[in-house]
Amino acid sequence: MPNHLESDRLLAAIVESSDDAIVSKDLNGVVTSWNRGAERIFGYTPREIVGKSITLIIPPELQDDEPRILAKIRAGERIDHFETVRLHKDGHRIDISLTVSPVRDSQGRIVGAAKIARDISEKKRLEAAIRTNERLAAVGRLAAAIAHEINNPLEAVINLVYLAQRTPGLPELVRGHLMRADRELARVSHIAQQTMAFYRDGSRPTALLVSDVIDDLVVIYERKIALKGLTIERKVRSDLAVVASEGELKQVLSNLITNAIDACESGGKLTIRGYRIENSRTCRHGVRIVVADNGRGIPAEHRRRVFAPFFTTKETGTGLGLWVSKELVEKRGGSIHIRSRQSHPSGTVVSIYLPLDIAKPAAA
Repeated sequence: MPNHLESDRLLAAIVESSDDAIVSKDLNGVVTSWNRGAERIFGYTPREIVGKSITLIIPPELQDDEPRILAKIRAGERIDHFETVRLHKDGHRIDISLTVSPVRDSQGRIVGAAKIARDISEKKRLEAAIRTNERLAAVGRLAAAIAHEINNPLEAVINLVYLAQRTPGLPELVRGHLMRADRELARVSHIAQQTMAFYRDGSRPTALLVSDVIDDLVVIYERKIALKGLTIERKVRSDLAVVASEGELKQVLSNLITNAIDACESGGKLTIRGYRIENSRTCRHGVRIVVADNGRGIPAEHRRRVFAPFFTTKETGTGLGLWVSKELVEKRGGSIHIRSRQSHPSGTVVSIYLPLDIAKPAAA
């Protein structure tokens, strides 16, 4: 049988080789030991943290955890699988599962605590992904049901617009509005069909003039822009073209334009730019469309989440607009990025890139 010295060495080797953080501290919360697992998870070496308070790795809003934990330890209680958040040396937060047990001396007196911390960040991410997928599935089922219900009245409205367009002596201004209404109703019908019964868009992308697409959208939001007293500046070459689905491109740009309008204060400015990119060094040839506003900007803590489904800073928003836009752009091999600032001058810039095989200049 191994003697006590060998047993102690074996136990020390097990503790040191554990993937979990195994830490001991005294009854004042001062760290007395720190294994390699703790170093890997929290980033501190034993030299940096032994002799210092364990509160170094506790977020500011959770500092009250430690007195409560120590009170339980002094009372001889054990804490099992307590899920909480701790801080890495570089400041990022880590989801952990914590087990804390009293440490007793040879006379049975409680002299400290042993903590085992397991990094459950990946588990939390998977759980969040599952919840998001479940919500998306529920939204998809609901959207399909709604689309089915609106399809018949939508067809009736489309037919009425068709008949109105053929009214004798119709003024050209009204005829133009009806043509735009007809195109937008066709887009709504297309979106409704896409949500029903696993509908797949079989139509081929076509060459579209970016300026025409933007002009149509600006007319649609003309009243909203006027009510806020916004200035809109368009810098798009008349021959700039993309090969894309008109409905999808309009859906993406519509999301960006409405977000920009909502972000602007009264009297603000909205800028829409479109231009070709020909960069031989990076081989990024294509088209870039930019929608910018001088609104209040997006808070720094929200910028990483703007493309996440269901995330919104609006009181009435669904949190699906930017997520859908990103999906549609990336499906075509492109990319979408956001830059925003709240300090003066404030504002947000959303940039869409469509590569050469998707974005092509119009024929001369």
